[in-house]
This record gives sequence, C-alpha cells and structure tokens, in this order.
Amino acid sequence: MEAIILGLYAAIIWLIFFKFKLLPWNTVSKVIVFTIPVVGMITLILLLNVFSPSSSNVLVVRNSIGIVSQVKGRVVEVPVKINQQVKKGDVLFKIDPTQYQATANAVKAKLNLAKLRLAENQALVQSGAGNRFDLEKAEADYAELKEQLISAEYDLAQTTMLAPSDGTVVHVQLRPGAYVAAFPIASVMTFLEDTPQIYALFNQNELHQIAVGNEAEFYIPSLPGQILKAKVESVILAEGQGQLGVSGNLPNTGIREIAANRFAVKLSLDDSNNQLLLPAGAVGDGAVYTDHLAFLHIIRKVMLRVSTKLNYIIPKLH
Repeated sequence: MEAIILGLYAAIIWLIFFKFKLLPWNTVSKVIVFTIPVVGMITLILLLNVFSPSSSNVLVVRNSIGIVSQVKGRVVEVPVKINQQVKKGDVLFKIDPTQYQATANAVKAKLNLAKLRLAENQALVQSGAGNRFDLEKAEADYAELKEQLISAEYDLAQTTMLAPSDGTVVHVQLRPGAYVAAFPIASVMTFLEDTPQIYALFNQNELHQIAVGNEAEFYIPSLPGQILKAKVESVILAEGQGQLGVSGNLPNTGIREIAANRFAVKLSLDDSNNQLLLPAGAVGDGAVYTDHLAFLHIIRKVMLRVSTKLNYIIPKLH
C-alpha cells in the first residue's frame, strides 16, 4: 500500500516539473523534491501504520465439522451430494433403524411391566402385606429400565443424521448400502459451516491502538473491487495450534503458517456482508481504523479501494 502513495507522489512531481513545467527543475527544487517530501512521506507512513494499521494477512476461516455416525448399521438413504448447501436440521443420511426400533420397543414393554410391578409392591407395602425389599428392587428395576429406554431412543434417533447448522456438504463417503461403524475418528462426511470467521494478523507493535469496536475494512482477490466492512470483535493475544486453521477433514485451502510475532485480531462482518459466500482459505488485505487521527483513515481507505481495483488485473501469459 505504501508503494501506491509513493507512486502518486512521483506522478505529481512529474506533472509539476516535467509535464506542465510549473516550477524550474534546479538544485533547490531537487533538494525539496527528494528530501522534504520524503521525510513527510515517511512520517505519514509511520503514522498510518500506528493509527490505521494494515494487514496483508486477512484470513477467511470457515469451520468444518467431521460428521461421525454414533451408531453402526447399513445406510439406507443419502439425500445430499458433494457441495450441496443445506439448512440446519436437513437430513444428511439415514441408517436402517429396524434393530434400534426393536430394541426401543422391547425396553418400553419391559418398562411398562416394571411400572405395574412397582405399583403392586407399593400397594402391598401400604397395606402391610408387602415386603420392603421387594419394593426397593421394583423401584430400582423401574429406574434402570427408564435409563435403558433413554439410551435406546437416543440410538434410534442417531440413525437419522441431521445437519448441525446451515452450511455446505463438501465431502461425502457414504452411498446407500454402505455399512458404517460407530468409530469417532473416521468421519463419513464433512460439513462446512456457512458463517465465516475473519482474522487479521498484525505485528505485536501494531496492536496497542487497536480496540474492540474499531471500524475495519478488508478485501479478498476473489471479490475484486469490493470492500467488506467489519468491526473488531476481539484481539487474540494467545494462539494455539489449529486455532486459526480449518478444523475437521478439509485439506489446507490457503491458511498459511502464522509467522512469528504475529497476533490475530478477530473481525465481525457487518450485517450487509453476511449474505456473501466467502471462500474458505481466502487471504486478503485490510486495515483497522483506531480512535485517533481520523484524517489518516481517509488515506488508508483510498489505498484499500485502489488496491482492490487492481484485483481485476490478472497478470498471466497463458
């Protein structure tokens, strides 16, 4: 971005001294051109980096969830395809529920019988003809069967796997007729959440003016010409491996290794940008506008807008 300022300055000098020849090009003008403005530019850049710090590492992260079957069985239905968008609660796949339904029905029958026996023992004890030990055993049997029914109904419900949130199915290993096991390490499907998380990486000494609620803007190359508005949600002063990377079974889609002395500032998108589908792993440029020297924000905003326009240019020879 600093190169843009220097380029604009060079263009102004060319127009004044060479194009329109408004001033003579002599020793004095050379000293002025190459000394005083350079000092001013350096000062401006330093102030920009403090009060409108920029980042060339704005990361778009979309969490992926490895879908794991909680029960084993034969797959009878897979209504989704790769890269299909789904809503929370949509069916991802179904396992044959026959054995789990039978188990739940059997436990229900036992529970009904245990309830009758419990009632009989309570009546006998109240009348003085019953045994206290038999009542306690009936109570224990009834309580145990209630827990068994909860477990059986849970297993039955798990035969239908539902989308945990709005998102996209990006990896499908299942087909009708396939057999799945309740193995927590091996996911059978990968689900990508719609809601992106935005992180901007800054040097340590750029953080001291950044505060929660500061205005921020960024752009990514896949949306040339667009400036995305956001606010600072938090400053992450401690990092754990995988905290910023895409979780689950997705391959690395551009999330680069975090360099030393870089710390993340989490940004929250404005509501007007929430409908945009930002690609996972996208890397762009951005800036945070602090509460000081607001006139510098205009310069930084112009620089960002010029930079995002340059994304229309594709410098390839093939």
